[in-house]
Amino acid sequence: MTKLLIIEPMDFQATASRGSGAANLTSRDPKEVWADSAAGSAAAITIDLGQARSIDTIFLGYVRPPVATATWTITGGLSEGAEFVIQPQAILRVPDVSGRFATISHALWNGLAVTARYLTITVNQPAGTPLTIGVAVVGLAFVAALGQEWGAGRQPIDTGSATSLPSGGFSVVDGVRKRRFGWTFGDLSLTEADQLEQIALDLGETKPALVIENAASLPGLRSRIFYGLFEKWKVYERRNRQQTRWDIGIEEWV
Repeated sequence: MTKLLIIEPMDFQATASRGSGAANLTSRDPKEVWADSAAGSAAAITIDLGQARSIDTIFLGYVRPPVATATWTITGGLSEGAEFVIQPQAILRVPDVSGRFATISHALWNGLAVTARYLTITVNQPAGTPLTIGVAVVGLAFVAALGQEWGAGRQPIDTGSATSLPSGGFSVVDGVRKRRFGWTFGDLSLTEADQLEQIALDLGETKPALVIENAASLPGLRSRIFYGLFEKWKVYERRNRQQTRWDIGIEEWV
C-alpha cells in the first residue's frame, strides 16, 4: 500500500499522430477530449513539458470505451520522446472494483522519478470503437512522510434533485453521481506544510488536482483516483513547533 499522493498538473503542449483534439488533453474539463480516428493499431501522443522536469506520475483520465485489452507504453527523453523507456507495454485501464467493469476508465503510471522534457505515450487498442481520452496529467507527487490519518473517507454526491409530491411520489431532476474525498494530514513537518501551502496557492479552488488514495495496482484502484477541485482550504493547525495538522477535501470532476 502506498501513501496518499497529490499531483499538481504541469503545463505542457500535446500533439497526436492521428485523431482530433490533441490540445484538449491540456484542458481542465474531461468532457473536452482527444478522439482517436482508428482502432486496431497504435496511436502516439507526444507531450512537451517545455523544459526538463522531474516527474513520477502520468495519468490519462476518462478513457472511453474502457477496452480490457488496450495497452500503453511510455517513453521519454531530453531532446526527443524515445530516448528511454519509462513504462514498458502494460494494460491501459487501471484495476476496477472486484466484479465491476466501469464504462469510463483511467490509466496511471506512478514510479521512480525520471527527468524528461519530451514524453511519447503509445496507445494500442484492438479493433472496435476508437477511444477518446478526456484528461492528461503529468507531475511530481507530493507525499507526506507519515501519510494521512485514519478516518479518511469518500462521500457520494448526486447533483440532481428530488421533491416529494402530495401524491406520495417524487418530482425528479436527473443529475450525475460523483464523489467527494476528505482526509487529514496529522503530522506534517514544517517543510511539508510549506510545500502543501504552495500547492494550495497554485491551485486554489478553481484549478484541478489529481489525488490518489493509494496508487498500488490492486483491485479498486479506479475508485481511489480523484481528479477534481479542492474544496475551500481550511486553516491548518500548528500542533507543536515541528508538526502541523491539516484537513483537506476534493470533489471529483465528471
